[in-house]
Amino acid sequence: MNKKLFLLFSLFLILISVKATLAHKVNVFGYREVNCIIGEAYFSDGSPCKKCLVEIYDKQGKKIAQTTTDERGKFKVLVNEKGSVKIKLIAGEGHLAEYEIEDLKEVAEKNQISFQKEISKKVVKSKNSQIQASISKDELKNIVREVVAKETEGIKSMLMDLKKDMNKTKIHEIISGIGYIFGIWGIIALLKTRKRL
Repeated sequence: MNKKLFLLFSLFLILISVKATLAHKVNVFGYREVNCIIGEAYFSDGSPCKKCLVEIYDKQGKKIAQTTTDERGKFKVLVNEKGSVKIKLIAGEGHLAEYEIEDLKEVAEKNQISFQKEISKKVVKSKNSQIQASISKDELKNIVREVVAKETEGIKSMLMDLKKDMNKTKIHEIISGIGYIFGIWGIIALLKTRKRL
């Protein structure tokens, strides 16, 4: 009876410690918008990392910016670095998470070339029809950037929610962990019974 009680108590402690450990896994996600890095930090259960330190590093590992998360776990920081950057979240008590945002120069250059081709087609058409616009290329880029940012805000939010859901602890992960524990106990019990025989 005493051994059974000890085993049940041990199983209970193991289950509680697994849940507590997984509850404190921390995640960070971010994206670049013009000269800003916007992101969100959260624990594996989806709760936000409030007032946590966020550091931004360049390719060489040099810290270029830092900020803290708000009450909803969100952050926004101005970064002039055009290359790839690493976001490092320090959530206290040894909880760390990192996320890398790749270099967007190549994508931006491809988009700019296709954008210039499209504008040149429109300019030729407008010259032919005697309609001319008095807007500079930089002003047009800024207008397009603002409109696209507003239109894609919902998509970015949905992507963050999706990433958050993907990082949550799933029930099958917990059950498989319990299965491993029972398997190890089974092997130990088998070895003990063989020693007795």
